[in-house]
Amino acid sequence: MNTPALREVQHYTLAEIAEALGCSKQFVALRAKNDAWPFNEVPCRGGKKRLYPAATLPKPIADALQLARLHQHMAALPVPAITSEPSPGATSPSLVAPLFPVASASATGLSLRTTAGDATAPALTSRQLDVERARERLLDFIAAFPGSIARAIDHLNAERYAGRLPLPLVWAFDNAWDKPRANLRLTVKTYHNWRQAKARRGRAAPKRIQPDMEIKPWYGLLLALRQRPQGSCYTWIHEQLVKRWDRAWGDDTPSYDAVRRVCVEKLSVIDQLKGRWTGSALRQHKHWKPRTSDGMVPWQEVHADGWNTHFTAPHPQTGEFVTYEVWHFHDVATRFVPPPGIGLTETYEVITAGLERCVRAGGMMAILQTDSTKVVKRSPRFTADPFAALSERAGITVVHPVEVGNSQANGICENFNTWLDKQARELATYQGKGMDSLSLKRIKKLTEKMVKAATAGDLVERDRLHREAERAGKGRVFRSYAEAEAWINAVCDHWNDEPHRELPKIADPLTGRRRHQTPREAMQAHIDAGWQPVALSDDHLVDLFRPHVRCKVTREAVAPIGNKQRYRFPGLGAWNGQEVLVAIDPMDWRAVWVKTLEGELLGVADLVEASGYRAKSQYELAEEKRASAQIKRKTDDIAKIRARSGLQIAAPVASQIVIGGRVIDAAALSSITTPIDAALPQATPAAPGDTHISAREVVQADTSPTPRSRREMSNDELLAAWQAIDARIAAGEAVSDDDAYWHGSFQRHPIWRAWARTQGQETGNTKRWAAA
Repeated sequence: MNTPALREVQHYTLAEIAEALGCSKQFVALRAKNDAWPFNEVPCRGGKKRLYPAATLPKPIADALQLARLHQHMAALPVPAITSEPSPGATSPSLVAPLFPVASASATGLSLRTTAGDATAPALTSRQLDVERARERLLDFIAAFPGSIARAIDHLNAERYAGRLPLPLVWAFDNAWDKPRANLRLTVKTYHNWRQAKARRGRAAPKRIQPDMEIKPWYGLLLALRQRPQGSCYTWIHEQLVKRWDRAWGDDTPSYDAVRRVCVEKLSVIDQLKGRWTGSALRQHKHWKPRTSDGMVPWQEVHADGWNTHFTAPHPQTGEFVTYEVWHFHDVATRFVPPPGIGLTETYEVITAGLERCVRAGGMMAILQTDSTKVVKRSPRFTADPFAALSERAGITVVHPVEVGNSQANGICENFNTWLDKQARELATYQGKGMDSLSLKRIKKLTEKMVKAATAGDLVERDRLHREAERAGKGRVFRSYAEAEAWINAVCDHWNDEPHRELPKIADPLTGRRRHQTPREAMQAHIDAGWQPVALSDDHLVDLFRPHVRCKVTREAVAPIGNKQRYRFPGLGAWNGQEVLVAIDPMDWRAVWVKTLEGELLGVADLVEASGYRAKSQYELAEEKRASAQIKRKTDDIAKIRARSGLQIAAPVASQIVIGGRVIDAAALSSITTPIDAALPQATPAAPGDTHISAREVVQADTSPTPRSRREMSNDELLAAWQAIDARIAAGEAVSDDDAYWHGSFQRHPIWRAWARTQGQETGNTKRWAAA
């Protein structure tokens, strides 16, 4: 840290004296001869030279020689690089002991922002070290100056502003003050202050006030209020602190500025985020360790995840617009994405459909990583059953993230989900978090009308609504499930032709510029290098991805699907009472494949037809079960609405009956009670020859058509209805209030005005109705 000591010189030559005085050598030699300066002659190359002792020289000349020697020594010192003011957190490892102690922190669970491993021993900042080095250099120069301290300081100031100081001294002059200011001048007082600080503290570094890192008792409550998942502003936190203040913490409550300063400057940012965010949302703020796929080959490890589409598309059966579940698979070595599995929800069938396409594209993988979805993890059909599980039969090692909710462990798929979301923004039915809710509702209403028009068979209206929805949403609207599936497959194919930053760089074949490989190019590079997939035959693939269940052979038959559907083949009775594996084709109910638990095929069992019943496939049973559950939920919702409203719901039109030309609903009919007069003749038993009259001839259901709503009428029908009411009013007949009101309001409708102009009628009726 300190400047090396100036080496003392005892003798000077005439050339050195002339250089120090700034004159010629001949002038110095003449003066030395005239003043009789003592000298010593020493032999040298080519003769002798004279050396003049410094102690015998006149004092002005000796001081000039010492000053010149001091300038040469300072010029040889290194000049530190000019840097900007460092942050207060920057530290230097050269400090081994604290200059200025701070308050110790209590043993609590709070984490504070300390600048060193030990909060009680903060290191100097790089700025403090620069100031200390500059002060040491100036102090050494003044101490070695041939003269008084005042003369040395005046010399420094004069030479500094004359521009004759060596660069190391210029740097020291500019950095010796902790707070630089314009027109810097060193004074005797400042010099003595620096020396006293060095003598008192052992260092010439400036004093910096260290932050108070003591943990106050109320920090725990502050952190708890800060960690609320709803988010808390400083004003609300300060109000809560004042309300919940404990007198044991002190008499004075902290101010708003103190609360904010503790959160901003003292408490750990991660600690403040732990309650605000959890799981994956918190992990995006924490440390992560990168991974590399160097040395891996294709299909050595495959990562998979599901993505619920952020857009809607037509349902395969009903045509209503719904979201889809897309399960995509990624080869880690090449980032190649085969065609995904597409369904309505995250089910075993959707995941295995994507897995089968992945195997067909690149062969059987060694390791498959998914998230902790229950469809895969601990699922008997996928991993849990040692005999029937797909992973055991296929020889796949299925792994999951060690910590549930750690989406970064499955980051390849999560990044692909983000990319899919960006691609889906070109669609009019995209449903983004930051979208305008009114625009989303408008598109939803148009798609619902599209479905209604298509159901009614009005293709012209459907196409018109389709164009209007695309114009309103400024994007594409799918007409069918096939279009949506084709778009998803095209997006995945587009991914395989885009450069990926995790793949090696190559020269582009067309432009020659360096860029990253695309997944398809990386796959081809491995194939050219000799890699071959672990391919399976088509028959083996079909059998592998059939659902396998364990069944017990009972009475020479098995029932893997349930619903009393039993399958058998001759000879199955030999395994009565034993468990076997049964492979099912979800789309075919006619037969199943019976195997031993080790996978050896025993035979194909045909369905045992039951009289009076028709067998159902597993797919049909699943659809029926799901539909029944939906109907039950809707029935429960209707019952809740009736209970909440407390209203009597009108009976449907079908419950109305006609008696004697009068329309009587079921409630009115049940309330009619007719007393029986005793004087009237009572009914007598009918004779065998009497004619019987059926009750249906007396009480019959109303078969008249339900009146159509005027909203469903065409323009001609509306005009005809208005003319009929107008004729009745003109004839003086009484009409209902609804007909009278509609008769007047319809005259302001553009349809009626256009018709009136074609008929040459005046609008006086309209004016009279408006005045009335």
